[in-house]
Amino acid sequence: MGSNLSAEIQEIGFTVVEGVIPPQAAATIRDRILEVHESEAEANRLREEQIRAQGHRVGAQGVNASVMLINSNQDFAPYLADPRVLGVASEFFGPFVRIASVGGIVTHPGNARGYWHADWPYNQTNAAHIPAPYPDVPMVLSTLWMLTPFTVENGGTLLVPRSHRRPDNPSGANGFDRDVRHPDEIHAAGSAGSVLLYDARLWHSVAPNRTTRPRVALSVRYAPWWLNLNPETAGTPEHSMMAVERQGKSGNLPPLRPEVYESLPDNVKPLFRHALQK
Repeated sequence: MGSNLSAEIQEIGFTVVEGVIPPQAAATIRDRILEVHESEAEANRLREEQIRAQGHRVGAQGVNASVMLINSNQDFAPYLADPRVLGVASEFFGPFVRIASVGGIVTHPGNARGYWHADWPYNQTNAAHIPAPYPDVPMVLSTLWMLTPFTVENGGTLLVPRSHRRPDNPSGANGFDRDVRHPDEIHAAGSAGSVLLYDARLWHSVAPNRTTRPRVALSVRYAPWWLNLNPETAGTPEHSMMAVERQGKSGNLPPLRPEVYESLPDNVKPLFRHALQK
């Protein structure tokens, strides 16, 4: 890994890149995500109720998430290939990097604390996941795009530095209570328009928002060409076999609509070509 950013992720599991999205653009994207979440609130509530009814853990109360947000809003699309972000993904995975998922996250005031976990494919509450112990190889670069500042007060994501090199995480039965404070936990912090990049194996959790305003972020996961994304993608044989037929938890990601794909910048299209509606 050649860059300082990649080296920092290798060493402690994460880094923050400031100023990827200009402040005014970040505010516009934030407002649009809030609008999308309001319009999709009932559908998201029913989806989460179904997941809970099947006995699965879903995030934290007071946190709303949307899936495949780019189908609803493309304002952020020009920034997804920013060389500081995509450059790190390319250093880890080589050429032909893909975006595995894009979601909006709204953490409302007074939300509950979440549980310690790692992202897919390491989250063991998902039907499709890599069984522990994990190989010491990064397979997904997770990113959180801060559309409002991340602070201690508004619940900037909780992280456990260096936990990405461990062979397991508390989403499974690894002996650590997933719902308690970790002695080494810290808050991710940064200004609006900054991006948190982290190895998907890193232990992290939702933190309580103690302010009066929602904290808004964009979640984007970058993956190598060789990682099978089908178990998280609705309508694929792997998703049907591993999640639907077993009533398992999954991202249930819809395909990208062709007209949305055609509207994307030329340097962003390759990141989504695999997700096109069949």
